[in-house]
Formats: sequence, structure tokens, C-alpha cells
Amino acid sequence: MSHLHARSACLRFAAATCLVAALGGCNSTYTDYSAFVSSPGPVVSAEEYRMAPPDVIKITSKRVREINNHREQIRSDGMITLPLLGDFYVAGRTAGDVSAELSQWARQYYEDAEVTVRVVGYNSKKIYVFGEVSAPGPYSYHGANTILRTLARAQPSRLADPNRIQILRPGRNGEMIHRMTISLNRMVREGDVSLDTVLEEGDIIFVPANTLATLGLGLQQLLLPITPAASVASGPVDIDQSLRSSPYAKEETLR
Repeated sequence: MSHLHARSACLRFAAATCLVAALGGCNSTYTDYSAFVSSPGPVVSAEEYRMAPPDVIKITSKRVREINNHREQIRSDGMITLPLLGDFYVAGRTAGDVSAELSQWARQYYEDAEVTVRVVGYNSKKIYVFGEVSAPGPYSYHGANTILRTLARAQPSRLADPNRIQILRPGRNGEMIHRMTISLNRMVREGDVSLDTVLEEGDIIFVPANTLATLGLGLQQLLLPITPAASVASGPVDIDQSLRSSPYAKEETLR
């Protein structure tokens, strides 16, 4: 019986080793840097932000008191309703375009009326973070999201591999068109931010598990199937205990 038990354990270990090897093979290094990084590095996205439901906009006008400091959330039909001026379709348009149209309409009632529109709630567009982080999921996209700031908010955990973080860019039809691998340690320890680019709407950041974490999770799934594999994680901590400050701090501390 003990012989069978030992043989079974060996088979499970061999299976776990194969699993880890397979997972490690999937964690390739991608070098499509030119699709993400340009020189000089941009401060904001090259594309103008186009509003969509359920973004929130703020309208100001010194001459038109009825709409001055007025806030509106874009409805599901793409419209907003303003006092005095009525309904306007704003979805898919820039804040500058809508400002110009509202100014033109306001001049029917006030001379030299100028209306300014700006987005104060970026709710419609997202970027995404998955993998070994404490705060996975969608993040609001406002056109100035960078890799480092986003990772600082997402907080990579002790199970993460900071040297093999993947930046993925799907196409309009959902197909993967560009990807690159970056090292967070290089950014933090060496100050090399050459790959800390501005993200685009829909970009995905995937933080993989390190080799030991992958091995541990694979073994636990095979040897202890009744125990959730995720229980090995004791909570998010710094990747390197000596780097408890800035790069892994919340976004607000970086500004």
C-alpha cells in the first residue's frame, strides 16, 4: 500500500512539474515595443477623448447663468438636457466640439456667450489589470494613464513576477494586435522608465505569478484538490521589502 502511495505521489509531482513547465512556456517575452513607445514620450494619449455614456461633464459660462457650473451625466441615448438650451447629443464627440455648439446656441439668448464643457467623470472608457495584484479589474481611462501609475494603484502582490509584466493591446474586433513585456523592477530600482508609456483605451496589463508561486499553486491544485489554490496568498505586499515607498504606493502619492 505504501509503495502504491509513493508511486502515486511521484506521479502527481511529475504532473505538477509538467504543468509548471507548460505555464512557464506561456510566459514568453514580447518585444513589440515600437507599437507602445514613441520618442519623445507623450504626456497624454494621441487620440482626443470622445465622450460617451455614462461620462459626467461640467458646463461653465459666465454669461449664461442658467447653465453655469451645471453638471450632467450623459444618458444611455447619448443626450444631455440643459436648462434654457434643451437637449443635445454629445456621445462620440469631443468636449471642444460640444463647447463650440453650445456657445453658438447660447448666442441666441445672450450676446458674446461663451460656453465651456469639460469631462469631470471618466466613466465610459477603461483599461484593465489582471493577475497577481491586490486590485484587479477595470480602471477609468482618461488619456493620461501610464503603466507605472496604473501598477502603483493595482499593487502587485508577493506572488507576482515583476520582471515579466505583459502589456496587451487588443484591436477593434477583439483580436490581439500588439504586446510587450516590461520589468517593473527595472523601472523602480534603476529608474529606467523608457517603457513607461501612456496607455490607450482598452489596453490590458497582466501581472503573472513568479516561478515559485506557479509551482506552489500547481502542486496545491494537484495534491490538495479540496483546498482553493488561491489560499496560499496571504495578501498583497511589496515585491521587494526595501521598496515599500513610492513606486508601489497609491497613485495619489505619485502626483
